[in-house]
Amino acid sequence: MSSEEESGSEEEVYDEEEGSGEEEVSEEEEEEEEEEEVVVAPVPAKRSRGKGKGKKGKDPNKPKRNMSSFFLYSNANRARIKSENPDATFGEIAKLVSEEFKAISDKERKKWDTKAAKDKKRYDEEMRHYVPPEESSDEEGPKKKKKKKAKDPNKPKRNMSSFFLYSNANRAQFKLQNPDATFGELAKIISENFKAISDKERKKWDKKAAKDKIRYQQEMEVYNANN
Repeated sequence: MSSEEESGSEEEVYDEEEGSGEEEVSEEEEEEEEEEEVVVAPVPAKRSRGKGKGKKGKDPNKPKRNMSSFFLYSNANRARIKSENPDATFGEIAKLVSEEFKAISDKERKKWDTKAAKDKKRYDEEMRHYVPPEESSDEEGPKKKKKKKAKDPNKPKRNMSSFFLYSNANRAQFKLQNPDATFGELAKIISENFKAISDKERKKWDKKAAKDKIRYQQEMEVYNANN
């Protein structure tokens, strides 16, 4: 074979190699372009539910919510009722306030209803001018209500104060003596009679209350040890 033929064949081979190289590059570029077209917007990472999320703080500038006639009465008389029943628990005091409120006269009730209406007007007026702070997206979404914990039937019955022991022992008798009295009126009658008992009688009920408290504490020790 002549040198010209050899050089010609080498050029053909070289041209073919260059051509195939260009085709490979163009195919790779096409693949890259196809891949670029298929690419979608990145999906944001899922946020963990609940854990590590801070509790939404209350706005200190938000108007104080209006109170009902009962709550206004309760706030005004709770300290007095507490002083009259020093051994009563928080729940017992709340019950006494409720019973006393139910027993007040219509004239007295209208007074507290007027105060409640005035407080509602104050709240509505303040809310008209209130501008809430902007909420971030992290704080958006419906709030889940907490499920109320079911009561344990095996948990010891809470101890009672001297007044409630007296009330349970004498309620039926006072009901017979005052058949037309409402629930609230009857509670007021019992409370007045309890305040009027002698010191000797009062000590008897205080002693029963102290005994019932010891019973409750002992039963709770056993209960907590087994739970």
